Amino acid sequence: MSQSTGSEKTTINAIEVYLKPKVIAILFLGFSSGVPYGILTGALSYWVSKIDLSPSEISILASAGFPYTIKFLWSPFVDQAKLPFLNKLFGQRRSWLLLSQLLLIISIGYLGFTSPIENYSQTYFAAFLIALFGATQDIVIDGFRIEVLEDDEQAAGAALYIYGYRIAAIILSVGTIYVYGLFDIDWSFLFIIGSSLMAVGMIAAIYLREPEHKATEEKKRIEQELETILIRQNIASTKFREYSAWLYMTVIAPFKEFITRRGWYVFLLLAIFYKLGDSLALSLQTKFFLSMGFDDFVIANAGKAVGFWALLAGLAVGGALMNKVGLWKALMVCAILQLLSNLSFSALYVIGTNSYFLAFTMGFENFATGMGATVLVAYLSLLCNKSFTITQFALLSALTQFTSKILSSPSGYIVEYTDWFWFFIITAIFAIPGVLLLFWIKYIEDIDKKLDLAHDQL
Repeated sequence: MSQSTGSEKTTINAIEVYLKPKVIAILFLGFSSGVPYGILTGALSYWVSKIDLSPSEISILASAGFPYTIKFLWSPFVDQAKLPFLNKLFGQRRSWLLLSQLLLIISIGYLGFTSPIENYSQTYFAAFLIALFGATQDIVIDGFRIEVLEDDEQAAGAALYIYGYRIAAIILSVGTIYVYGLFDIDWSFLFIIGSSLMAVGMIAAIYLREPEHKATEEKKRIEQELETILIRQNIASTKFREYSAWLYMTVIAPFKEFITRRGWYVFLLLAIFYKLGDSLALSLQTKFFLSMGFDDFVIANAGKAVGFWALLAGLAVGGALMNKVGLWKALMVCAILQLLSNLSFSALYVIGTNSYFLAFTMGFENFATGMGATVLVAYLSLLCNKSFTITQFALLSALTQFTSKILSSPSGYIVEYTDWFWFFIITAIFAIPGVLLLFWIKYIEDIDKKLDLAHDQL
C-alpha cells in the first residue's frame, strides 16, 4: 500500500511541475522561438516546393540559417550588454527579447515581398535576416529558461518549450497549406500573417518578470582571483581592470570552464551528430511528398496534422521516459527510434501514394523527433554551468543548429545523385554516429563516478 502511495505521489509531482507559472511561461517563449523556425522550414519550404526550384536549390536555402550555428559568437555580448532606454523599461533580458522580436516582424514581412525565381539571392538574404534575429531571440530565451528553472524543472521546461516551438511550426506549415489552398491569397500577405504571430512572444516578454541575475559563488571566486592578478600586474586604471574582468568573464571564462571537463569534446560531438539523420530527412519532406503525387490537403491532414499530434505525444513521453529510466537510457532509446523512423520514408516510397501509410510515417517520425528533442534539450541544459548559462547553452544549441542548417544543406544533391529510396536509407546511416557517441559518454560518466567514489573514500 505504501509503495502504491509513493508511486502516486511521484506521478502527481511529475504532473504538478508542468502547472507551475514559471514553467508554463516557457510555453509562450517556445512559441515565439518557433515562429522563425516555422517560417523557414514550413512556410518558405512549402512556397519554394510549389514553384520551379530544384531540390538542390531548395536545400541550399537551409544554409541561410547558419547564424543559428554561430550564435555563441555574440551570445556573450547579449548576455552582458544593456540596451539604452529599453533596459530601464524592461530589464536586460526582456529588452533584448523585445528588440529581436521586433526585428523578426520586419524581416518576416520582408521575405514575403521577395521572389525566389526572379531574385534568389534576395530571398536568401531575407531568410538569413530571419535566422540572425531568430538566433538572437533564442540566445535570450535559452538563458531565461535555464536561469528561472530549477534542475528538477528542466525536463518539464524543455518539453513545454518545444511544445510551444512546434505549435508555432505546425501553424506555419499546415496553416500555410490550408490558407493558400483554400483562398489562394498572395504570398506576401501570408508572410505578413506569419510575422503577426510574433505578437504572442512580445506580449509574453512584456508581462513576464525579468529573471534575477545572481552571481554564483564560483563566478565571484573567479572575479576575485582575476582582480588580484590584475592588481599584481600593477595595472592602475580601474576602468581598464573592470573592462578586462568583464571581457574575461564574458568571453573567456565560459569556454575555459567547459573545456576543463573530462570528455568535453564528446559532448560537442553529440550535439552535432545526435539529430543529424533526422535533420537530413526533415529538410526535403515536403518536396518528397509532392514528388510522390500526394495532394496538398492530404499532406496537410495525413502528414503534417497527424505528425503534429504525434510530436506532442513524443515530447510528453520523452520527458516521462527520462524521469523513469534516466537520461542516458532515454537518449539511447530516442536515438534508435529516430534512426528507424527514417527507414519508414523509404518504405513509403516503395508502397507509393498511400495516405494511411503517409500518416503512419509522419506519426512515427514526429513521435521519435519529439522524444529526442525533449531529452536532448534537457541534457544540454544540464551540461551548462549556472555561472555561464547563456554562453555555454548558446554554444551547445548552435552545434545542433549547425546540423539542421549546414550539414543538412547537401541533402538535395544526395537525392539528385541517388533517389528518394536510397536518400532516406542514407539519412538512417547518418544517425548511427549519434548512437555510438552515447556509449562513449557512458564510459566517461562511469570514470567520473569511480573518481568521485575514490575521492569520497579518501
